[in-house]
Amino acid sequence: MEIILLGLVFLGVVLLLIKGFWEFRPRPARRQVLVDSSVLMDARVLALARTGFIGDELLIMQSVLLEMQTVADGKDSEKRARARIGLDAVEELQRTPGLVVRVIPQEPEKGVDNQLLKRAKRTGALIMTNDFNLGKVALADNLKVLNMNALSQNLRSEYLPGDKTQIKLVQKGSGKGQGVGYMPDGTMVVVDDSDKKIGEFVEIEVTRMHQTAAGRMMFARLT
Repeated sequence: MEIILLGLVFLGVVLLLIKGFWEFRPRPARRQVLVDSSVLMDARVLALARTGFIGDELLIMQSVLLEMQTVADGKDSEKRARARIGLDAVEELQRTPGLVVRVIPQEPEKGVDNQLLKRAKRTGALIMTNDFNLGKVALADNLKVLNMNALSQNLRSEYLPGDKTQIKLVQKGSGKGQGVGYMPDGTMVVVDDSDKKIGEFVEIEVTRMHQTAAGRMMFARLT
C-alpha cells in the first residue's frame, strides 16, 4: 500500500514539473517591425493582419503618426483622405486579435525616414514600407525590409503570351490607339487598338509582360 502511495505521489510531482515546464518555458521572441505611413495608408495592411499572417510586433513611431496627422490637416483632398485612412488603420490594427501593436517614441533625428533607419540599425528591427526609395536606402544599409508591393507582385496570377482574359478599359493609353485597364490584382494592362472601346469590357490576348521598378505591366491585343 505504501509503495502505491509513493508511486502516486511521484507521479503527481512529475505531472506538476511537466506542467510548470510548459507554462514557463521560454517562448520565441516576436520580430519587431517598424511600420511607416505608406503601409498604414494602404488598406491591404488590415486585410493582411486579419488573416493572421503577421505574427510580428508592429512598432509605430510617434513621428509617423504626426506625419499622417499633418497631411490629414492639409489642403490636398486626396492626400488628406489617405492620411485619415492611415490614422484609422492604427486603431484597427490595435484592435486586431492576436496582433501586438505598440506606439513608440520618435528618435532624435531629423526626418521620419532617418528616424526609422536609425531605430532599425540600433535595435535590429525590420522596416515595413511601400516607399521604394526608403526600401532601397534600408537595403543599402544591410537592413531587412518588408514590402507589401513586392509581396503582392509575387502573389499575382501569372499570365503568359497567348493567354486570354477579360478586363474593362478605363482610360486611353500614352500610345496611339491604346486603351488601359487593370487586372483584379492591380496590374496595368495596355491594349493596342482599343481606344474606341473605353468604358467597355473586352476580351484580350496577352502579348508580353514588362517589369519596371514601380511594378509589372501587361501588354495585350483585342481578340
